[in-house]
Amino acid sequence: RHSPLPVSGIRSRPIVHQRRPLCPPDPFSFCSVTLSVKMAALNDLQAAMDNLQHAMSELKSPKVVTKLAGNNLTESNIKICVLGAGAFGTAMAMVAARNNHEVVIYARDQAVVDSINNEHINPKYKMETFTLPTNITATTNVAEAVAGAGLIMHALPAQKSPDFFKEHKDVIPDTVLICSTAKGLYLRSKCLLSEAILGPDGLGREQPLAFLSGPSFAVQIMQETPTAVVVGAKFMPHAVAIQRWLSSMSFRVYTTQDTVGVELGGALKNPLAVGAGMIEGMGMGINTMAAMVTRATKELMKLCTAMGGKAETISGLAGIGDLMLTAFGDLSRNRTCGMRIIQGEKLEDILATTTVEGVPTAEVAMHFGQLCGLEDELPIFTAVAGILAGTMKPEEAQQVWCVCACVYVCHVSRVPSCNLRQC
Repeated sequence: RHSPLPVSGIRSRPIVHQRRPLCPPDPFSFCSVTLSVKMAALNDLQAAMDNLQHAMSELKSPKVVTKLAGNNLTESNIKICVLGAGAFGTAMAMVAARNNHEVVIYARDQAVVDSINNEHINPKYKMETFTLPTNITATTNVAEAVAGAGLIMHALPAQKSPDFFKEHKDVIPDTVLICSTAKGLYLRSKCLLSEAILGPDGLGREQPLAFLSGPSFAVQIMQETPTAVVVGAKFMPHAVAIQRWLSSMSFRVYTTQDTVGVELGGALKNPLAVGAGMIEGMGMGINTMAAMVTRATKELMKLCTAMGGKAETISGLAGIGDLMLTAFGDLSRNRTCGMRIIQGEKLEDILATTTVEGVPTAEVAMHFGQLCGLEDELPIFTAVAGILAGTMKPEEAQQVWCVCACVYVCHVSRVPSCNLRQC
């Protein structure tokens, strides 16, 4: 900032007096602005160091080290147990088998087990057209399925999962890593599924636990259609191990430590997909569908972040990515459920033949909204929950979907009509 010194033999430019710089020329002195910025940076650095020190002390605890080391996270080929022989459980078994792991599926139906072991075909859930490799076997014995497993892929319905883990916790080692693919919230306790699995309703202990979510229809995974998902785990080594064990050219796994965001994104998009199916069933067209889904992403983001999830997680595969799939995909059970309700079918008849996670999740979503003080800011969630709960009849549904790019519930549910400025 200083004028150059004159050089002998060269005529220097006349010195022009300029405005005094903000900081003195002395490099060892600081102006007040710079000092405040540096102090703020030092405070942030100190906070980061404190968090790192806390994380390291937690990681060094014998319990955590035992759990991390007990999973054989660095092994390339392991035994993987898949709990559940449904469509997605079969797809996860196929993903693992393609990576040369030994895979054992637990199934309740002896006929399904016999078909998988003898004919290498799962005869149910539209899986009968796919031939399973020989490194996939099945059993009706949980203890046999989990014995020696380095990873347990949990692919059971969310509402039945805590009771299942509570019943079989004695045969599940407390060091084995569990990766849940269930996308739902637990209705009985109105809580996250992870809380139910690890709490008194489930295992009742600490357990390495991760969640896999993202836009992934089981049939297309079986067909090796390129698919991307995300795995969330409290400890990054767990997520990275699952990524290493399952990733392939057609199945890409991303990782995060935002387990709350992964859980909520995968679960809360389900009632929104039911709402998309209702719009489809009423024949409202793609304009209304696009408007509804756009506003639904805002509600999804608002509720998930209020509950502790990260915005970047919800804007990724586990949130908006999965919502796009289930809202527009013909293979979505939640979307199909919404269509069937609007077309006059009874909800209990639909649930008798298929698992629709969006139905119980809608009630828990409203509970979470009330806890966060957002009940007046979630019109789409409110509308879907009202129709599913029976407070609004399907024939009244035309009054629900507001064409101002959002959804409102009419006086039947005692919620004010749409406020355009809020929308």
